[in-house]
Amino acid sequence: MRPVNPEQIRAREYRRLSDPNGGTSLQRQGSNNEESAADNGWELGEPYIDDGLSASKFARKKRDDFENLVADLESGPSGRESDFGAEVLILWESSRGSRQVGEWVRFIELCEKKAVKIWVTTHERLYDPRNGRDRKSLLEDAIDSEYESYKTHKRVSGTAAFQATQGRPHGRAPDGLMAVYDPKTGDLITWTENPERSEIPKELFRLLELGFNLSSIEQRFEKDGYVNASGSPYTREHLRDMALRHAYAGLRVHHGKVSEGIWDGIVSKERFWTVQQILNDPSRKTSPRGGKAIHELTAGLRCGVCGSLHAVNAKHGHPTYRCQNGCLLIRKAPVDELIIGTAQEPGTLLSYLARDDLHQLLATPSSDDETVRGVRARLTQARTERDELREAKGRTLAEVRLLANSLSALEAEVQDLEETERELTLPPVLLKLITPGANVWESWQEMPVSARRDVVRIVLSPRLLGRVYIHPSPRTGRNQPILERIEYRHTDDA
Repeated sequence: MRPVNPEQIRAREYRRLSDPNGGTSLQRQGSNNEESAADNGWELGEPYIDDGLSASKFARKKRDDFENLVADLESGPSGRESDFGAEVLILWESSRGSRQVGEWVRFIELCEKKAVKIWVTTHERLYDPRNGRDRKSLLEDAIDSEYESYKTHKRVSGTAAFQATQGRPHGRAPDGLMAVYDPKTGDLITWTENPERSEIPKELFRLLELGFNLSSIEQRFEKDGYVNASGSPYTREHLRDMALRHAYAGLRVHHGKVSEGIWDGIVSKERFWTVQQILNDPSRKTSPRGGKAIHELTAGLRCGVCGSLHAVNAKHGHPTYRCQNGCLLIRKAPVDELIIGTAQEPGTLLSYLARDDLHQLLATPSSDDETVRGVRARLTQARTERDELREAKGRTLAEVRLLANSLSALEAEVQDLEETERELTLPPVLLKLITPGANVWESWQEMPVSARRDVVRIVLSPRLLGRVYIHPSPRTGRNQPILERIEYRHTDDA
């Protein structure tokens, strides 16, 4: 490095590029600034550089090196005595400093205080903030830059809002989708499925709908070797963020407004909205004390004394359910046998889930929306037409065949409509359990604990089987009367 001449004026430059895809490159700014320093005989020091950061008031990211520049200027008395170490600041153009008038005024005042002059390369001119005319020119540039920034912001934000209403994609495609560009202009046309990555979000939504929690999916994905775009295992936070992305259902969101996207989703809209309901459910927690839940009934057993939930205590040989406030405890095995039961003798919970009329009992409040009403109206009509065809008699072989084909088609339609109604009106975690012909015990065993806990919350509620309260034992000893201690309560009162 060439030795510094103490008599030579020193200069340092600040370069900024707000748009990596447009504007004057940092390399070109540096080259032009270096030529200016050489022409003026200045010794050029280390540059300050902010790459891809806007200087307007609409910017969302902090400009680190601009803040370093300000800190260096403020650090010492003046000029090369401060950490800035120079008497001239070189900017490629004045808007490289700031597009905010207030910030630019404070910066000019700081340069004036520190006796630092400002060279603007595109103007080929050195400005002295202590000179009234030079100061006026610099401020006028700031006003013009701020107004241009405002016009750009309005144009871009207006375009973004319009593009959103048209359902056009914006930004980087989520993992599992990929961008399609116009080969001539390079403009983004749409998104499409990325067959090499789409299995991951599809599996995520499928498991969430089945009742798996994010922690169990995180472990499952790591075991299956799924990694994110950076090559790292997925975390539950990353998975939650992925599950909240409307783009997977072919939906475009702008400032909270949802529009139909022009691309095909890789997850059905029904599954997407079901998952949103699951993730936003305030009761969807792990355990009362924040640990990992491994006992399904702790989501629904309440203390008959204080009303709090129970936790499992396994320290004394025989696991027990213990009130969180220590009011009482009860042996775990007899309670599990009474409520869950076995394959041969299902308990009260699984017996309830096996009821033929459970679909009507479990219909969700949202089952009265427009979509469900439409499905039910068509289902009623199809059932009526089916029943009429069952009674119809054909006079000829051709008529008999026609009636048989029509009846077969209506039977299939009724079955499809009944399945659609179940999917629209039942909590998704219960669909598999109450599917006609399903073995409730086997389905229960196949469910993850998180899904079982959701079922417990739904069924052990005042509206259905009843909220389960455990009372203190009326007597001491080993043979405590389990049935006398358990109450199914159909009110919300503790």
